[in-house]
Amino acid sequence: MREWRGRVAVVSDYSFDTLGGAETAMFEQARALAARLPVTVLAPRSARMPELARSAGVEVVGVPRLGRLPGLGLPVVPSTRALRRRLADLFEATGTEVVHLHSEFGLAAAATAAAHRLGIPVVQTVHTFFWQTTWPVQRLLAAAVPGAHHALTGLPPSRERLDERPGNSALRNMTLTQARTVERVVSPSEHQARALREAGLPAVDVVPNTLSTDVTGAEPLSRVDGPLRIVWIGRLVPEKRPLEFLRAGLRAVAELGPGRLELLLVGDGEERGAAQALVRDVPDVRLLGRRPHAEVLQLLASSHLCALTSLGWDNQPMTVVEAVSSLRGVLYCDPRLREGLTSAGVLAPGADEASLAATMVALARSPERVVAASRGALADRREFAPDVFADRAMACYAAAREGLGVTVQ
Repeated sequence: MREWRGRVAVVSDYSFDTLGGAETAMFEQARALAARLPVTVLAPRSARMPELARSAGVEVVGVPRLGRLPGLGLPVVPSTRALRRRLADLFEATGTEVVHLHSEFGLAAAATAAAHRLGIPVVQTVHTFFWQTTWPVQRLLAAAVPGAHHALTGLPPSRERLDERPGNSALRNMTLTQARTVERVVSPSEHQARALREAGLPAVDVVPNTLSTDVTGAEPLSRVDGPLRIVWIGRLVPEKRPLEFLRAGLRAVAELGPGRLELLLVGDGEERGAAQALVRDVPDVRLLGRRPHAEVLQLLASSHLCALTSLGWDNQPMTVVEAVSSLRGVLYCDPRLREGLTSAGVLAPGADEASLAATMVALARSPERVVAASRGALADRREFAPDVFADRAMACYAAAREGLGVTVQ
């Protein structure tokens, strides 16, 4: 199979204005690919697009949106005949040889249809197949999601049983519906790849995320001076479990006493008010809110350890990529997570708040494991190197070309 050397179109329904993992992953992957071949990025218009457009080899095209979904912030871009025609004209005019999706909604469906009309293969990265909600709306989602997704994409909905809860199953079927239309599916993690294959997708490749932002000046820890500083980064939403982290951290701070453990929480979301109520005036715990990506990397460099407290939700979190690439270890709760955590990971013995608190206390009193995890990141970070990512992605593109005649109608 030959390597791809023509232009790749990277497409997402998500906006770069949202500093979530999928958006950051797409941003970093586009820049990594641009070191090998020309890249066109298509996404809803956003204020961050000029930043990406300044990257060598990257052309950015902003797509108009009808609005945003209330509460979720997802831009609404339905797959219309006019949009499909516009995308086909763009792919043809720019000499696009492969389309790489990062979402499963209207823009992704339109790009798939336009590409297939021209005989161009399509690859789709699934950023999470583990859609779930803690809200008591399972029956409502089961009834509403298939029709809403069809209205955006024009695709007949799949109705496989992908979770015991009907609403979660309907959400995951959105991803399956779109993924069934492409030549290759990319999963950044092996455990999600298994779930996708079990759902009936035969062509799934594992390609971990990357960080193209320069962190070559990162240094591993040699010791921990002063209080152990742990930084938590992410959206403040139930599936990420920020409140569990804070409650465990507050318990650990109380047990250790002042000046022994410092916790930083970076991000914003629906649970910010509850987080503020928990922290109040505890000086060793700080809520920093949303921060630009460059500042997030600086906060990682100035911390000793990164915490990741999700359970059963994450695929291959960008938080792990950023921490390990910055030569910081990761305290995590989900034993299914593997990529980048072989030597840099510190797995809590349990996901409950008591186990997490006990782990933080133990690490603060004896930080040797924190130093060892930082040094372990020297080996683990190669998994996320931009050149490694580009090699793997381009192999997927070549395989997609081989599969084109199998799936294109």
